[in-house]
Amino acid sequence: MQISRHSILLIDDEIENLKALERTLMTVATVYTAASGKAGLEIVEKNPISLIICDQRMPEMTGIEFFKILQKTHPHIIRIILTGYTDVEDLIEAINEVGLYRYVTKPWNNHELKLIVQRALEHFDSEARNRQLVEELKHVNEGLEKTVQDRTQKLNELAVTDELTQVGNPRYFWAQLHAEIERSQRYGHPLSLLLVDVDYFKAYNDEHGHAVGDKALKTIAQVLKKNIRSTDFIARYGGEEFAVILTETPPKKAQEMAERLRRSVAQKKFAYKIKNKKKKGLTISIGAAGYSKEKNPKKLVLKADKALYQAKRKGRNCVVCVDFNKKFLEK
Repeated sequence: MQISRHSILLIDDEIENLKALERTLMTVATVYTAASGKAGLEIVEKNPISLIICDQRMPEMTGIEFFKILQKTHPHIIRIILTGYTDVEDLIEAINEVGLYRYVTKPWNNHELKLIVQRALEHFDSEARNRQLVEELKHVNEGLEKTVQDRTQKLNELAVTDELTQVGNPRYFWAQLHAEIERSQRYGHPLSLLLVDVDYFKAYNDEHGHAVGDKALKTIAQVLKKNIRSTDFIARYGGEEFAVILTETPPKKAQEMAERLRRSVAQKKFAYKIKNKKKKGLTISIGAAGYSKEKNPKKLVLKADKALYQAKRKGRNCVVCVDFNKKFLEK
């Protein structure tokens, strides 16, 4: 299947931003521009658009509001939001709702933006091929198509998914950490790592059995996954320990995110309690570390592990963060 030249749509109420984006991306694809969400919707209805970059702050309709409408009518279009760095935390809840591919902070790096768009369009092509293949297989043999698709999906998931908790496994974690460190080295963007350990889990497991312990780990994994951003990565690092890679996140913001995760687990009710504990629940300790410029990912893991050890020594159910200069910021 030969892919024709893509068309992308840029939406921003600031004309200078539109012109700058158009100059950067005109060599990548055919570019349409719109100064409002309403005008953008009209263009989408008349043209085959593959990707849209939309500014978040616009007077008549925000970028998130625009993408909520788009998701219902054109779910396959790749969606990228353009936002100020200070607005990122406010977008966390909305990002998952609109199926955002990525957000880009202002001022953007032209080279990095072109790479992001090129990769997004490759993803669009891949998804289009997959949809076409599925349709062809349906016409050949409905039953065979379902069997092949299910088996392929299952094999892919097993390769990078922890069977118990259904989050990433160690193989997934190290692959993502290597990739994000490489990106941070190339563009100078902040990156942080959280190591999360379930407090007194051995005692909980010994008292109530492995079945109850496994159920608790599943619950905690889902609580953590629910409370991170779609741009972050979570994996079961080993035993009762999890790792969370926070992209575009300096140590201070990582500390805030870690505290949010800690509270979410502490507020969760479990079916059983640890002996001599009044509350039916489990807590977590978190060590957070910011990436500096070491090329070896294991050094970042070691920094986060040392911070986690400090959290355990403080009495557990707390967060300890170490910044770029290896100074501890205690919560």
